[in-house]
Amino acid sequence: MPEIQVRKVIDLKKGSYIWYNNEVWEVLEIETVKTGKHGSAKAKILIKSVVSGRTTELVKPTQDLIEVPVINKIKGQVIAKISDDKYTVMDLDTYETFDARVLDENLKGKIQEGQKVLVWDVGEKIIVQAFRE
Repeated sequence: MPEIQVRKVIDLKKGSYIWYNNEVWEVLEIETVKTGKHGSAKAKILIKSVVSGRTTELVKPTQDLIEVPVINKIKGQVIAKISDDKYTVMDLDTYETFDARVLDENLKGKIQEGQKVLVWDVGEKIIVQAFRE
């Protein structure tokens, strides 16, 4: 589980991330609506799971608090290919090795041993970018 911070819903922007249902979700769209005379403003938030790719919509008061993950970004190098979507990666700062998954269909099966990658630690480690030498 990543480190969690608490922010107000009104502070969210398109492209930011939230912690919801024990997963990291990306904010795809956010729209605020002012309700009637005695109601508070509401935010309609369209979110997409970073891990599963599912989308859902939340409606919350803009002044409510929401959990925001601190995503740890790791620069690494691929040591071994386990399968088309799973690799053993070495952290280039600490030299620790770990297994990471690829969720992006454009990257699956295309990463080579020795290639440098960017890994997000969002509770599980996910390769989000591969760099050419």
